[in-house]
Amino acid sequence: MAGAGMARSSGAFALARAWAVLLGSGVAWGATQLFTKLAVATGHPPLGLVLWQTAIGAVLLGLVLLIGRQRLPLGRSALIFYAVCAVLGTALPHTLSYTAIAHLPVGVVSILIATVPMMTLTMSWALGLDRAGPRRVLGLALGAGAVALVVAPEASLPEPGQALWSLIYLIVALSYAAENVFIARHQPAGAGAVAVLFGLNLSALAMLLPLVAATGAWIDLSSFGPPEQALVAAALLHVVAYLGLIWLIGDAGPIFAAQIGYVVTLSGVGFGMAVLGEAHAPWIWLALGLVLAGITLVRPQEKPEACTPQNTAAGP
Repeated sequence: MAGAGMARSSGAFALARAWAVLLGSGVAWGATQLFTKLAVATGHPPLGLVLWQTAIGAVLLGLVLLIGRQRLPLGRSALIFYAVCAVLGTALPHTLSYTAIAHLPVGVVSILIATVPMMTLTMSWALGLDRAGPRRVLGLALGAGAVALVVAPEASLPEPGQALWSLIYLIVALSYAAENVFIARHQPAGAGAVAVLFGLNLSALAMLLPLVAATGAWIDLSSFGPPEQALVAAALLHVVAYLGLIWLIGDAGPIFAAQIGYVVTLSGVGFGMAVLGEAHAPWIWLALGLVLAGITLVRPQEKPEACTPQNTAAGP
């Protein structure tokens, strides 16, 4: 009896711990949208912001690898893999994100980025990496409906021109989805999720440094005012949330971890309202409901082949 009681107590603790990590990581990811919005408030060039975010992430992930004594594959195929992921997962989407979010409410961005799992499933389905089924097809339809509600009705966004920026932001989600599929097909043997992200951050830095130098997009963080603080906070939260998700997938399983998408989207909308005073039209609230329902229907039923932030969450 005592052993059974201890087992129940241990199980309850494990469940509470998993929920705490899920909520903490999801809220952290949702907050990155807010801090990204604040970082672009003074007009810093997007390339410079992406460079610093990538550099901060690379340093933190490098420390994690060093402490954990994990190996980083450096063969030819691995280097090509990192380079492709650097374009699809960092250089392109982050630059577009920093550009578009200056023109969009945080809540709208949080809804649009939640379409990543749906786009990933569509690509995987087309390439024969996954199966759709009626339930998932309905989820894809709900996600498409959510996007239509954001960009189509004239009254859904505060300014008419924001519909175009919403479409541009969908390229961010599409790029993350393409990265997911590429990882599922080409991840190097023996490379864990942290090593993959570290490798692609290093590759992204190699790409971004000459671009920043050529365009004069360098940002001096020495003043460390609110925009610079927001940039650093976004980079730190992204890495912390990512590591939390990796732990969650291993400890509680991918299906439980997939629920982080709800937390990311809802917290992003909530932060936009609470901190920036955003107010949304009824169309946006309906879109939020559709995209959350869509996430429910397309979430994985089995352990996915690759586990990245964008596989299970709506993270940048």
